[in-house]
Amino acid sequence: MQQAALDSPYHGPEIQEWVLAAQAGDQAAFGKLVERFQRDVYGKAFSILKNHLDADDVVQETFLRVFRALPGFRFESSFRTWLITITTRQALNFLGRTRSSHESLDGAPDGPEHLALRVEDNQMSTLLDQESRRLLRDALPRLPRRQRQALMLKIENDWKYEQIASEMNISVGSVKAHVFHAIQNLSHLIKGGRP
Repeated sequence: MQQAALDSPYHGPEIQEWVLAAQAGDQAAFGKLVERFQRDVYGKAFSILKNHLDADDVVQETFLRVFRALPGFRFESSFRTWLITITTRQALNFLGRTRSSHESLDGAPDGPEHLALRVEDNQMSTLLDQESRRLLRDALPRLPRRQRQALMLKIENDWKYEQIASEMNISVGSVKAHVFHAIQNLSHLIKGGRP
């Protein structure tokens, strides 16, 4: 599996070279990264937003964010994983902005679970910010095992709740609860509290 990853167009040695060159200020290398990954970024944004114009906006926001954050990228995950994580966060933020401009919290059509999951997405976005990564790595091992497992499958693989439920052999509702409580606990741990 390792060899397949190395042969992938997303993980080849040229990707690392382009990232390193872009980190050193090479705009042509950054342009190559944009060219290689913009379809993936657009696909991820569209899968969340279901709107071509909104997805285009998020693609632009994502690559601006990546350009600014690139010096802090340390190859702890693949560049594509990092990029898709940022894309997901940008799309969810975009969705939150458009929803909040069209509805009040009291009038949310999807009921209490919808609101809880929106809070979860906002907290996940905060936790994934670059400056929180070190604290997050220290706090993760202190989570209960099942919470940690569910959260890592969600973050690292960008899996849907149904996929995580199948992997962990539990219900979708249990997965949502594990992820929600894991984020709550991490928020407390990162602020210096207990889970």
